[in-house]
Amino acid sequence: MIRFLAILSGVLLVTSVTLMTPWAGIPAVILVIAGWWLRLPAVAAVLLAIGVLAAADTGVLAAAATGLVATAYLLNTATVSAPVGVVPTTVPSVTGAVAFAAAAVGAALLPLRLAWAPIAAPILVILLYALVIQGVAIKRRSGEAEGDVG
Repeated sequence: MIRFLAILSGVLLVTSVTLMTPWAGIPAVILVIAGWWLRLPAVAAVLLAIGVLAAADTGVLAAAATGLVATAYLLNTATVSAPVGVVPTTVPSVTGAVAFAAAAVGAALLPLRLAWAPIAAPILVILLYALVIQGVAIKRRSGEAEGDVG
């Protein structure tokens, strides 16, 4: 199943690159096929897709769709040679990718022009990171306390 998803997402990545810039389709095909066996060409294929996105000046939805396909491609090609039982496309990984893509599309299409947003964004990211780390630390401490017998 992982091999199938890697091939499918690779074909979709090549298709999206070719639709944006036809001449970039040939290197994309070569990199994607090599990426099914080696990790470095897979990363290069995604970087090629990002470069084509920047050069072609596509719309927000095309960029989000290409980003989702690139995420699926990297998740699945990275685990093709993984041990049995490693599943890259779990519900949390797919939900996170789709939610972040939807948030990016919503933010890009939102017609608001807030002058203070560039200053508030890094602060918000740091606060969210601190909240996540604090939640992980609390879970770890409670797990250690339950495990302590003596």
